[in-house]
Amino acid sequence: MIKLITIDVDGTLVTPLKRLTQKNKEAIFRAKEAGVHIALASGRPYSGMKPLVKELGLKEEGNFSVVQNGAYIFDNKTDDVISGTFQNPKDLMIIDELVRDYDVQISAMDHKSFYSRYEKPNWYTKVDAKISKLPLTTMAYEDFPHDKTFGRILILGKSSQVSRIWENMPTDLRENYYAVKTAPNLIEVMNKKTNKGYAISVMAKDLGISQDEIMSIGNERNDIPMLEQAGFAVAMENAVDELKKHADFITKSNLKSGVGYAIDRLLENNLEKYS
Repeated sequence: MIKLITIDVDGTLVTPLKRLTQKNKEAIFRAKEAGVHIALASGRPYSGMKPLVKELGLKEEGNFSVVQNGAYIFDNKTDDVISGTFQNPKDLMIIDELVRDYDVQISAMDHKSFYSRYEKPNWYTKVDAKISKLPLTTMAYEDFPHDKTFGRILILGKSSQVSRIWENMPTDLRENYYAVKTAPNLIEVMNKKTNKGYAISVMAKDLGISQDEIMSIGNERNDIPMLEQAGFAVAMENAVDELKKHADFITKSNLKSGVGYAIDRLLENNLEKYS
């Protein structure tokens, strides 16, 4: 029986215009009423999740937000960080040096701000900070406190430059960090342990829930670890082919309330896995 549903946000829960459909809302409400825990899992920071948490009624005990691709786990009821996997200013400098030969900019995020060493951040950096709903702070690396931590380090630039880095990934970056290309102009770099799947496993352990009791829904490459951690893995119709290979079931697209459709099927099947 499924006791925890983990749901990616962009490309999965919300429409291409970032809207939450009534069908998705109603299905999640019904799942909660059936006693199922709900966790939203996203690359967004917690500030970008809070409106959805409120709209879906997930401020109750037992519901969580996995943000910045698993770097932080927030308790929705208290708004507190309960776990995380982090990086520090030394990692920021290492990654900056590894991609110095490319025309990109390096930034970093925690759950409070978006940091850049550039006096004139590029357009991609400004847009990503705005999308993340975090203030953009300019700060030299040497000015960070020694105990400063980041959830994500971001490589931002033109898609051609980002693709060059992705196709020619420096060995130290590939082996010592977890990197994922989440947009044509963005590579996100995290702690080697950081991914949505690891965060879900930590959360499930705290709840006393086994892998077989988890249903996960996603659409992108960074959702693969989350689907691998689930006993019932669901891919969106609009998901990348690489993710669909890990799915037990392919639901409708995010434009057609695929999350709501998948959850309704689960409820109709008495919270048991279906095909």
